[in-house]
Amino acid sequence: MKRVILFYKYIHIAHPLALRSSQMKLAKRLSLKGRVIISSEGLNATLSGEDKDIEEYKRELTLNENFSDIIFKEASVKEDVFPKLSIKVRKEIVSLNQNLDIVSGKNKKGQYISPDDFHNIIQNNDEEVLIVDARNNYESAIGRFKKAITPDIDNFRDFPKFINDIKKYRDKKIVMYCTGGVRCEKASSLLIKKGFKNVYQLKEGILNYAKYYPEDFEGKCYVFDSRIAVYLDNKNRTIISKCKHCGEDSDIYINCANKKCNLQFICCNKCEKKFKHSCSNRCMEIISVKA
Repeated sequence: MKRVILFYKYIHIAHPLALRSSQMKLAKRLSLKGRVIISSEGLNATLSGEDKDIEEYKRELTLNENFSDIIFKEASVKEDVFPKLSIKVRKEIVSLNQNLDIVSGKNKKGQYISPDDFHNIIQNNDEEVLIVDARNNYESAIGRFKKAITPDIDNFRDFPKFINDIKKYRDKKIVMYCTGGVRCEKASSLLIKKGFKNVYQLKEGILNYAKYYPEDFEGKCYVFDSRIAVYLDNKNRTIISKCKHCGEDSDIYINCANKKCNLQFICCNKCEKKFKHSCSNRCMEIISVKA
């Protein structure tokens, strides 16, 4: 069997290039594939490989005291979900471009909230709590928690613009969530910096929460690998998304066949055939001419 793991850690890394080199050697030795982002503020990664190789990777990574307490979000997969291995050094492990320093504590971040407490908020339908999805619009379109506010943003870097939409809720209790937790660390910190008083974040995100209360998440959870989106609750596969062309229920993402467009969009099987895997009549015309 194969496995995919997702993890992160905000911590000061004095020599990111040296860590990149050691991570590259380790991942290649174990034949792992995936994406690893390293910066002076930490590590953010998702990798796939054989079970035994993933276990060895986890063992060797956590021997480093900087990463000994990392929580791994894991799932079994039938095959590698990444085409190759990519390990890069960047300015941030998730890009927000807001000059936040949460590693040193200069900028405070939202308090962690446990899956149990988050579940109680959802069940009690507390009107005094605002649940905020810190993900992009194409992620929340296919799956989300009920009654969550979902930002209409294409990229996490646009999250600061969304804050203006909820500034009237500055005095409410804000509870944020994202896929694995890494984006909420910065998003919650930015809210506090902008004057929000009572900010929380779901610890380790949706994927960790699903181990306890998978039924609370509606639809599919978007993942950044070849699976695209996965159901977290196998007993209740609710479809909340619609086909871009006909508006019928669909939970399938495809990419437009026009390579210059390549838009990822939700499409039912019938319209995928009808529109020749294209997102619009215009793109269908373009690929028809090329054919």
